[in-house]
Formats: sequence, structure tokens, C-alpha cells
Amino acid sequence: MHGNKHVVFVTWKTGNAPAFEAAKRLGHEVTLIRSRAMERMQHVDFDKTPFGRFVDTVHTLDDATELAALRACVHEIHARRRIDGFLATVDALVVPVARIAEELGIPFTSVEGAVTAKAKNRCREVLEEAGIDRTRHLVLTDSRQTKVTTAESGSGGSRHWPRTGLDQARAFAADAGFPIVVKPASGSGSEGAHVLRDDLALAEFFATADPAAYPTGMLVEEYLSGRFVSAEIGLARGEVVRLAISERTTWARHEALETGTTIPAVIDDDAHEAVMDFAERVIKAVGLRMGIFHVEVMLTAAGPRLIELNPRIMGSCLPNLFCLAGGGDLFELLVRIYLDEPVAHKAAFDGYATVRWFGATDATPAPAEVPDLSWARGYGDTLRSLTVRLPESGVFKACRGNLDNFGEVQTVHTDHDESVRAAEEIVQKIEAQLGIELTK
Repeated sequence: MHGNKHVVFVTWKTGNAPAFEAAKRLGHEVTLIRSRAMERMQHVDFDKTPFGRFVDTVHTLDDATELAALRACVHEIHARRRIDGFLATVDALVVPVARIAEELGIPFTSVEGAVTAKAKNRCREVLEEAGIDRTRHLVLTDSRQTKVTTAESGSGGSRHWPRTGLDQARAFAADAGFPIVVKPASGSGSEGAHVLRDDLALAEFFATADPAAYPTGMLVEEYLSGRFVSAEIGLARGEVVRLAISERTTWARHEALETGTTIPAVIDDDAHEAVMDFAERVIKAVGLRMGIFHVEVMLTAAGPRLIELNPRIMGSCLPNLFCLAGGGDLFELLVRIYLDEPVAHKAAFDGYATVRWFGATDATPAPAEVPDLSWARGYGDTLRSLTVRLPESGVFKACRGNLDNFGEVQTVHTDHDESVRAAEEIVQKIEAQLGIELTK
């Protein structure tokens, strides 16, 4: 017997798997398209997840980001039973799914909006043209064409990169001032992102930078200082759904690496309104049509400025944090929005949920087995999850991106400071137990 509607999930992440259960609870038929490549990258095994029982049909692809293979799979599914809604919560799949949804006439985030959000330089240009955000930036490519854009100077110039990339980046830094930020023009997970604080660091970076890490170009930006937060915000039938502001922490030795989040942020009403209003203007200017979006923002002395726009729900375990903090059933809301249903949701948090991710600061041998963590039971209900995963290689990588983390702790408490304190204390205890320095 078919459910009320047919929902297709295009790949999955452990943190978003509860959406399978939400869809079944709502009476729908659930189809999942798996991607072996992504599951290996994320170190997840669908066959071991407890949420597999909520999936009616599974299709497995080697790499779901290959548009032709994904299109063929989706058309086969659609021919069997019409697809009523897609859910794609992985960065690399939002654009391909948007293209296929448009071809089949299935409601989803717009192709143009998804493409613009993922192309960070194009997103910057759109927001500048709309007068929303004038963060100065420069795009370097390793081809013959290089586009330079700042609020003052517009665009111009053709250059070769990386041979003359250093010269252009130096010229940009002379105008914008150090520090500067470099990152892939498209990408996620903090991979390839660096804060360069002076000319020496800039020269050292270009001496070793691998162009392959920046396949669509390198985005050079002015450094933004202030309070790092993110707005979790939805669009349902053109109506904005304001969900939460999350506070973010980064590693002091490599600021591009995020080490944790607390939901909700402790933030005054004026700042809350400023961030949410800014996020709303951003997603509408870019043309995102429907979904739940993750808008990373630096709340500067001059107001909110964009760090990054993600055309999908917040990643990792953050949806679960939202629920742990009392924000409501985010997974049911996600399903309803992508089925193009009317929604009404107002988060009423009764606690603070914190995550701290950690990895090794330098490459170092890993122990033969996970150490005894039974002491963590002393944290009682405050501790909701603790994971330590040993690398198959037997060596911890130097953690410089989200995928290099080997551990995660989630805590929740009615007091903000206690939630944060418990999470950070647990990481410190694991650091002492392992005898290696951790990112924290």
C-alpha cells in the first residue's frame, strides 16, 4: 500500500536520517538514492543505521553527483510512481537535483538560486548588486581569465594563476588590508579555506597551494571580524520561516575550521532581528525558492555580513541539536516544506544544545583501540552523544577541514554556559586521555 505521497531522498547523512522516520510517520512512501562515494567520505554505513527500516525502496549509485547516472535513476523511480517531493541535504547534490526536479516539474529549490549559492563569487556579486553586502573579493583562476571584483573598483584584468596569483592577491591585500581569507570559489566543509595574516603567510600559501583544490577558482576576500553566527531559515510557499540563530566557534590556530555550535545563540533582540532580516534578504536576492537554508553570518560592528550561503539545511548533527534544544520537530518541517505544503512553525527553545567536534592538531599515530570512555557517564543527561572514531590508516590526519575530525560530543542543558562547559570539558578529558593535542 502506497503512502499518501512519494518522497525521494537523494543520498543521506547520519544527522538527517531522522527525516526518513518523519516522512513515514506522516504516511508517505520513502525512496532513497544512495551514493557509495559519499558514504565512504562521510564514514557512514546505511546497513547499520536504525533509520533504514523507514525506507521502502533503495537505489544505490556509485556516485550520485554524476548527473547522467542520477537522472536515469530518478526517471526510473518517477516512471514507477510519480515523485511528489525531493530531499537533498548534501551540498554537492542540491544543484543536480534542482536540475532534474525542474525537468520533471517537481517543486524544489530553483536551479538559478542553487547555482548562485554554490558559486561563492557569483553569490557575492548578486548581493553586491542588490546592495545587501559589499564584502570586497577577488576571484583567481588557473586559466587565462581572472575576474577581480571589489565594491570600489568593479571588475577587470586578465591574469594567469597560480603563477601571478600571488601578485594579484598582494594587490588585493594592499587595498583591503591583512588578514585576508582564501577559499575555493565553490565547496564546503572548510576544505581549502585559510586566513592569511601577513605577506609572509600569503607567500608561503601560494608556494604550496594546489590548484586542484580550487577547481572552480580561488576566492580571496576581506577578513570580517565580529561575532560568528548562522541563521537557520526556511521558505515555504514564499513565506519565510525563521527557525534559529546558532552561535559558532572556530579553532584559533586555523580560523576556517569550525569546532562547534550552540543552538540557540545567546543574542539580544536587536541583533537577532538584524541577522534574521539580513538572512531573509540574502536568500530572496539569490532566488532560493523553497527549503530550509543555512546562512553563515559575521555580525560585525557595521552590521551583518555574509560568510557563506548554503542552499540546504544545516549539516552534521545540527538538526538534532535544534530538536534537543526544544526547537520542535525540524525533520517533519523539512519534509512538509519539500512537499510544498503549508507550514506553521515557531521554535520555543527550553534549553541549549552544544556540539564540539575535534581532531588532531598534527598528524600522529592513533591508538590501537578507542580508549575507555565510561567516565563520561558521570555527565548524566547533559551528555547526549559522544563519538570517537579511529582512522583505518592507524594515523590521525592533521585536522584542517570538517572531514578530518575523528570525534564529536553533544550536550544539552537549560543553562547556556553549562551546556558549553560540559562539552568543552569532555573534549579536554579526551585530549588528556589520548595524550595528543586536539583542535578545540
